Amino acid sequence: MNKLIPSSGMPIKRICLALVSVGFTTLLTGCGGSSSPPPPTVTIDVFGARGSTLTAVVTSTNCSATPTVTWQTSGGVALGTGLSIQDTQPLSAISATATCSTATLTENLQPLSVYSSLAAFAVLQNKTVEAWGNPVWGGQTAAGEALTTITQLYPSDRGFAALLADNTVQTWGSSYVAVSNPNLVDTSKGSIATSALTNIASVIPGRVAYFATKKDGSFVAWGSYRGLISQVDTLMNNATDGLSASTLASLTNVQSIASTEGAYAALKTDGTVVTFGDPDAGGDSSSVQAQLTNVTQVVGTNYDFVALRKDGTVVGWTGQFGWAIPTSTLTGVTNLTVNGIVGVATTKTDASAFGYAPDVDAADSSSVTTLLKSVAQVYSTQTAFAALLTNGNVVSWGDLPRMQTSLNAVQSSLTNVKNIVSSEYAFAALKNDGTVVTWGDPTVGGDSSSVASQLTNVVSITANKYAFAALKSNGTVVTWGMATKGGNSSAVASSLTNVRAIYATPFGAFLAVNKDGTFVNWGDQWAGGGAAPAKLTKIPFSS
Repeated sequence: MNKLIPSSGMPIKRICLALVSVGFTTLLTGCGGSSSPPPPTVTIDVFGARGSTLTAVVTSTNCSATPTVTWQTSGGVALGTGLSIQDTQPLSAISATATCSTATLTENLQPLSVYSSLAAFAVLQNKTVEAWGNPVWGGQTAAGEALTTITQLYPSDRGFAALLADNTVQTWGSSYVAVSNPNLVDTSKGSIATSALTNIASVIPGRVAYFATKKDGSFVAWGSYRGLISQVDTLMNNATDGLSASTLASLTNVQSIASTEGAYAALKTDGTVVTFGDPDAGGDSSSVQAQLTNVTQVVGTNYDFVALRKDGTVVGWTGQFGWAIPTSTLTGVTNLTVNGIVGVATTKTDASAFGYAPDVDAADSSSVTTLLKSVAQVYSTQTAFAALLTNGNVVSWGDLPRMQTSLNAVQSSLTNVKNIVSSEYAFAALKNDGTVVTWGDPTVGGDSSSVASQLTNVVSITANKYAFAALKSNGTVVTWGMATKGGNSSAVASSLTNVRAIYATPFGAFLAVNKDGTFVNWGDQWAGGGAAPAKLTKIPFSS
C-alpha cells in the first residue's frame, strides 16, 4: 500500500536515513551527497599499411583530459606518442594503446606481410609466400609456394628474394635476379651471382640486382646493371665488365646502396662510397673520390648521384648526363630529396632546388625562394617537387606545363596539410581535417573533382604511378586517376567497407586489407590486380 508523506511531516534527513536503511548505500542527490559519475571509456582503431604512416582514430567519453596514444613494439621498444607515427619497425608486431583517465585500450598490429615489386604482390605467411601479378616481375605463385623456411622477404623492382632458415637465398622474377640454386657458382651453367648465396646475413635490393653481406663480412651481388647508351645489360658476375675482385673486396660494412638507371653507389659505415656499374650513369666516381668521405646520405636520380657530407656540403657525379649536379656550392644541408632528374637540398632554415635549370625547370626554385622557409619535408613526382612547411602550408614547383594551372587553382587550399603522396606526375595532399587536395596531370590523379564530395574523414592515401586510393575512417575507400590502373574501384566497392590498410604496386594495382584479415585487390591484372592465389584466404592486420 502506498503512503503519502507530507513534506512537513518528516524532515528530509529522516527520509534519506530511511532510504539508506533499505539498501541505498550511497548518499542521494538532495541528501547532502551526489551520484557517482559514469566511468571513462576509450576506443582505438588503427589505420595504415605497415611500413608507412599509421594513424589511430580514438573515441572517448567521460575523460578528464584529451586521450593519449602510445606506440611500442612487442619487445617493448618505444616508437612514439600521438595519433600518427611513421612505422619504422614494420617487421615487428606493435601495439597502440589509448589512455583516457583510468581507461585504456590496446590494439596489436601484425608484422608486415605484404610486399610488392613493380608489378607483383607477395604475401609472406607461415614461412612461405603467395605471389601474383606479372610473372616477369615476381608474380610466380609456384616459386613462392615451393619455399617453406623463409625468414625474411626482400622485394626489388624486378622480383623477390627470400632469405631462408639455413642462411641461403633464393630469388624469383626477372631472369636478371632469379636464382633458384644458391650453391651454383659456375657461370657456364647459368650462375648470375659473384659467389654462392650461402651464409647470408643481410640482403639489400637494387633496381635490377641484389646485394648481400655474408656472415664472414664478404659481399656478394647478383643481377645486372644497364648500359644507358650502349643498351647492353651487364651481369654482376661478368668476368670482363662486371664487379671486379678489387671492388668486391672493398664492399665491406655496407650501410645502404643507392642506384641510377645503370649504376650503384654503396655507402659504407665509415662514410666512404664505392661505385660500380655503367660509367655513363654514375658508375665511375673517380673524379670526386677524394671528396667522398664523411658521407651521411647518397641518392640517385635516373642518371646521376649526389652525396651529402657530415659538414653539410654536397658532392655530385655523373657520366653523360649531369642534370642533377649542383651548379653552385651548397652548405648547411641536412637532407637531400631527388626526383627522376634533379634534386632539393634542405637546411635547418630553408630549402632550394639544384641541377641544370636550363633543361629542367624543377631545378630552379627561385620563384618560391621566399616561401621555402621552415621546411618539414620535401616530396617529389618524377618531374616536380612539393615542400610541406612546419606550419602546414605547401610550396610546389617544377614541370610547369603539367602542374601550374591545377596548382594555381588549389594553392589557397594547401594549408593545414599533414602528409603528401605522389603518383608519377601528380600530388595528393591530406589535410588535418581529413580532406584532400590534388594537383598535377589529371590522367594520373591530379584532378579529384569527380570524387571530391567523398574525400572527407580520410586517414591515409596510397598511390601507384597512375592512381590514388584514399582510406576513410569508416573503413571505406575512394579512388581516382587512371581507371584501368586502380583509379576505379567500383567493381569491388562492396568489399571495401572495413579496410584498415592499402598496399600498391607501382605499375597499377591496389590491395586492401580489412580489419578481419579478408582482402580485395583491383587494377591492372598484370600488375597484381588480378586473382590472388587460392591458398591465400586472409592477411591478418591486427589481433
